[in-house]
Amino acid sequence: GSSSIPHFFHIMKRQFTETEWGVIKSMSNEWMQLDMFYRHWALKESFLKAIGVGIGFNLQRIEFNVSPLHLEIGKVYKETKMLLDGEKEEEWTFEETRLDDRHHVAVALGKQEGFVQKDSDVQSMEPNPPQFTLLTFEDLVASGIPVAPEDSAYWDNFCSKQESPVKQSSHSR
Repeated sequence: GSSSIPHFFHIMKRQFTETEWGVIKSMSNEWMQLDMFYRHWALKESFLKAIGVGIGFNLQRIEFNVSPLHLEIGKVYKETKMLLDGEKEEEWTFEETRLDDRHHVAVALGKQEGFVQKDSDVQSMEPNPPQFTLLTFEDLVASGIPVAPEDSAYWDNFCSKQESPVKQSSHSR
C-alpha cells in the first residue's frame, strides 16, 4: 500500500537493525533491496514462529548476518547467523532457499533435544537431510474433508468476481 519502496522502508524502519538496513540498502537497485528486505523478513518470521511468539516481539532484538548474499533457486543454505540482543546464537540454524525469483523460505531450527553438537559443522544426524518440497494446491487439499455441503451457486458467484477490487474515484458516489 506504500507509494514507493523508500516510503515502505521508512514505515518498516523499526523492524530491522542498522546493520540489516545497511545490507538491504547496499543492493544495487530498489527491486534487489526489496528482495533482500523480504529475505530478512522471512528469517525474522521463522524465528518468531519457532519460539511461539507473535509480531509484538521487538524485532530489533534479533539481527541476521545473511550469507551468502545471493541464493540460488532450489539450493538450501545454512550459513546465515543470528544475534539475539547482540550475542551470537550458536544453538540456532536457519535453512534458507529461494523457491523462485520472488519467494524466499526460511526455517528456524533450534537446538534439538538429545543431539549434542561438539566442534562440528554437522547440522543433522541424517546423512541427507530432506530438502524443501514444492506442493501444489491439490497436494495441500488432498486429505481435506468438507465442512459443509457443496454450494454451486456460491462457487459460481465467487468465480464471477474480479481478481482485485477496483479503486473507486473519490468523486463518484
